[in-house]
Amino acid sequence: MSEEELLRFVSEMEGAYYDYPFDEDFETAIFRRKDTKKWFGALLYAPNDKLSLQPKGGKTRVLNVKVPPELGVILKENYAGVLNAYHMNKTHWVSVLLSADVSREEIEKLLALSFELTGKRSKHERL
Repeated sequence: MSEEELLRFVSEMEGAYYDYPFDEDFETAIFRRKDTKKWFGALLYAPNDKLSLQPKGGKTRVLNVKVPPELGVILKENYAGVLNAYHMNKTHWVSVLLSADVSREEIEKLLALSFELTGKRSKHERL
């Protein structure tokens, strides 16, 4: 999935938008819920060193999404392009390499799931 396709998909999701909240950083797009402004994804460059990728000193474009911990384990076992999340809680988030073996359909499903997981929870669900 290309970066342009990804941004278009997020902009067409009901209840979602993306922005560039960091001063003078127009490479990091944050995907948010309209109702809570919570992040459900981030498109950014991660240092290869932090992802255990080659070449050292380089950067790789990644998509961070929230997933249930058990799904995160399965995804990392089945896809070379799904890694421990860069700059996020590694139990609840994964980094997806846009240039890897993860299909467009799978990325869209992960974004929809992340959107759902970051939604408002009822009082009953919080207990």
